[in-house]
Amino acid sequence: MNKRKKIVVDHAKALFLEKGIQQTSIQDIIERSGISKGTFYNYFSSKDECISAILEQSYYEITVSRLELLLKNNPKDLHILIQQICMFTRANEQQGISGLFEEIMHSGDKELKKVVMNYRLQEIEWLAGRFVEVFGDDLSPHALEAAVIYFGIQQHLHFAAKLTNQRSTTTEQIVKSVFHYMRLIINSLIHEGTAILDPERIVFFKSNFEHEQVKREEVLELLDEIIRHSQLTKVQLELAEGLKQELEKEELRYSIINALLSPFLDSFRGTRLYAEAKNIMGTTWLYLNQQTKPNK
Repeated sequence: MNKRKKIVVDHAKALFLEKGIQQTSIQDIIERSGISKGTFYNYFSSKDECISAILEQSYYEITVSRLELLLKNNPKDLHILIQQICMFTRANEQQGISGLFEEIMHSGDKELKKVVMNYRLQEIEWLAGRFVEVFGDDLSPHALEAAVIYFGIQQHLHFAAKLTNQRSTTTEQIVKSVFHYMRLIINSLIHEGTAILDPERIVFFKSNFEHEQVKREEVLELLDEIIRHSQLTKVQLELAEGLKQELEKEELRYSIINALLSPFLDSFRGTRLYAEAKNIMGTTWLYLNQQTKPNK
């Protein structure tokens, strides 16, 4: 998502949180953003598409933050997975995404409900993949079912804590508690045949997830922008150009690109270009991830 479109998305989200989705018109978004009607429709075909972009941007930002944590740690470490899950839950609360979900699910808008469902399915798919990394390949056929069970338990524990006014109960406490149960459940799924969902149907089901596709040109354009900055250090420039050269190759060398991402981001840490470098890292990772999926 380019910078101008993101500004409109941010203004639209603020309006939806202030006034509610139904009470916010496209004209309200146009006036708050200071753009023309033509510019709005150049970005979005409807208000629903604008809401979809808000959720997509929110999920992207969470994905980048979780990836940044993973780059410096062992992906098999359960404590890292717990931190990543907490990031998602806290971010949804802080950004007001949970409130938007509730309004949409109580509305009669079927298309928007599909958008929310896709958002949730993306998170289930992500957790299923991380479960396999942490608990091993034996879980792979039942990983999606494990993720569904996990979120069911977490959601209802969180709801019960609020209902009984236990406000001192933290997200991290709930997540850690759920994982005590998940160890037993995962063992049952793998060794005791307790799975309900058919693995073959799940493969078909996962193929229907809708993801915004990242194009190679988008990543290269972001790299070109940061390379043009005159204040780059020699190390920053070499790493940025190295990433660009690898991404321009006809056959991508995934291991080399992944190996460059962490030092690339570290070289910008503490500088005014860190946000841009983080965006490049996240966009590159998403692009690579999409290329390695079997159905792509």
